[in-house]
Amino acid sequence: MDKERRSATRFTIKQFVDLSSNGEDFIHVTANDLSLGGLSCVSSTPLDPMMPVFMLLGFSGEDGEKTVELEGYVAHSRMEGGKCIAGIAFTDRPPETRNAIEAYLEALPPEARLEENS
Repeated sequence: MDKERRSATRFTIKQFVDLSSNGEDFIHVTANDLSLGGLSCVSSTPLDPMMPVFMLLGFSGEDGEKTVELEGYVAHSRMEGGKCIAGIAFTDRPPETRNAIEAYLEALPPEARLEENS
């Protein structure tokens, strides 16, 4: 990738996300980083580029545990060491979901913030 296409700051996270391509059968993936625009993850199941996905992302906030529902698509993926490394772009973020993600990201420690070109 010659030019950075991300428009939102990414933050390191290590947590499970439930992901489904059909809205019924979920797999657990490990999210490595998160931004308002998407996330990168590792999966034991291959994820095809451009595949639409539905995600359940849980995190702790000021109001306790919260789970947000997100829709998106697999922007890119590759197999590496028997695992699928994928980037998921969010396509549907209602205001309450965006606000919840913003609050979660703002509460992360400064060292979780990734450099612009990493």
